[in-house]
Amino acid sequence: MNEALTHVTDVRQGLALEAALFDRPDNCRGLWQSATPALVCPAAYQRQAGFGRAAERSAARGWPVSCRPSGGGAVPQGIGVVNLAMAVTVRRGFLIEDGYRLITDPIRAVLRDLGLAATTGATPCSFCDGSWNLSIDGRKLVGTAQRWRPLPRGQMRILTHALVLYDLAIPARAVDAFHRDLGLGPIRAEAHITLGDIFGDRLSGADDFAAALQTAADDALARIDRPPNAARAS
Repeated sequence: MNEALTHVTDVRQGLALEAALFDRPDNCRGLWQSATPALVCPAAYQRQAGFGRAAERSAARGWPVSCRPSGGGAVPQGIGVVNLAMAVTVRRGFLIEDGYRLITDPIRAVLRDLGLAATTGATPCSFCDGSWNLSIDGRKLVGTAQRWRPLPRGQMRILTHALVLYDLAIPARAVDAFHRDLGLGPIRAEAHITLGDIFGDRLSGADDFAAALQTAADDALARIDRPPNAARAS
């Protein structure tokens, strides 16, 4: 049996895994975790004055910078972060909000099984803040992003991604320092929370968590694949 969580050496391999999902024709998902720390930012950051110098300074602090094609802001990666990516092909009428529900509903389900009620919304002073964060007690646990590509016959290919802060001493200072070098707003550690913060020694391994996420994500993908009248078919 294949492991749910793909362990990669560095973040570039994780980004390549997501790109491969995006290029596939079927509805699919992947979970990955990087063994080494890094910051990942939108490719658009490269157009900002001083980006090269900011990236050099971040690497010197132990946080090399990689770029991704989706939007959002800079995020940390490393051994305490679990990434879920889902790629689907949809027809006209599928909204960006539907894409965010697709990625957050499986995570909500797993969190409910852990006794946690996540809320959706922005988390001021968190890294890559957005209206589809999942937070616990007002502190960000999950960040989300999407990438869309048009296909023939009015279809769209969507890659939707979630970063779960599993068990990591939040490297807010690394993101904050990178932000300062680029003239961006401050990032505060207290705006975030990890599952390790919540459960402490009772936290199970990341592979167990990923296996539960995989099952929930597969259920969500099955609902997308199911024909509209399947439930009424005899």
